[in-house]
Amino acid sequence: SAPSGSFFFASRMMEENNKEPEGADVAATANRPYKGSCLCGAVEVEATPPKLFSVICHCTICQRLGSASGQALVGFPGKSLRLVPTPNAAAAAAAEQQQLLDSYQTSEGMIRYRCKACGSSVYNQSLLPDLDFRDAPLANFERDPDTGIVERLEELTPTAHIFCQHRTPGLVGTDADGVTKWFGHVGHSKRVEEVEH
Repeated sequence: SAPSGSFFFASRMMEENNKEPEGADVAATANRPYKGSCLCGAVEVEATPPKLFSVICHCTICQRLGSASGQALVGFPGKSLRLVPTPNAAAAAAAEQQQLLDSYQTSEGMIRYRCKACGSSVYNQSLLPDLDFRDAPLANFERDPDTGIVERLEELTPTAHIFCQHRTPGLVGTDADGVTKWFGHVGHSKRVEEVEH
């Protein structure tokens, strides 16, 4: 079985997911927060680098919530991913933004938050004692206004598939994309390749 503990998880996830982007000025972007929002923009989030992971989750819950074969998620340690107060508001802004969210505990290990106005997913909070993270859908992060592509995508591109035992075989991006595949969380489960070969 895989070693346990949040230190192992964090170090393994950062090793898998924090490869330096080629040709990027790493010093200039190292501390710049990632920003995003729900579909309607009523709830905004920001996350302080470094990310903990960027994965495509194939668990049955993500499939059903996203109406897809998997959901691309970017995770950050602890509360590094947080709600952003609106520019003209005081300290109560974060509490006001929390009022704009519905929450639903989908399992013993995860509570999910979505915007009450547009219904889109905003972020997920791990409830697992040794896996303290928050993640948000990759699609929610800021986009280039001209191209519509997620900004800093080279830093956020998924580097692993998780909960692959539930994936839909044969779909583009799930079998032969060269990205590692896991039966659970990276570093907390076996790699699919270890079992299938």
